[in-house]
Amino acid sequence: MSTITNSARGEYCTIRFPGVCRHSTESVVWCHAIGSAAGKGVGMKSHDLLGAYGCHACHDLYDGRRYRNDQGEIVARVFIELAFWEGHARSLLKLIEKGIVVFERGKAVVHG
Repeated sequence: MSTITNSARGEYCTIRFPGVCRHSTESVVWCHAIGSAAGKGVGMKSHDLLGAYGCHACHDLYDGRRYRNDQGEIVARVFIELAFWEGHARSLLKLIEKGIVVFERGKAVVHG
């Protein structure tokens, strides 16, 4: 596991899908972005920088293993993508605060 994926331990979910999120630290993992724009392909995960801290319920919704919120309503894919990328921004700021992602000579560098 990379430094980024290991950093999820003990973090709160940053994706925070309403009616889905568990708002606890117990099941949070690093959720990799999906889609070819993020570098995902058959048998390939996206780059570790393109992800977010997510609880198991939010991760399942984002990855398509779940389609409904806790009230049984189908969650629109466009809303799922927006919430994920907002979570990505929150997670990236946490990685910077932790010193895992730093900027050297104008470029982001992952330490660890």
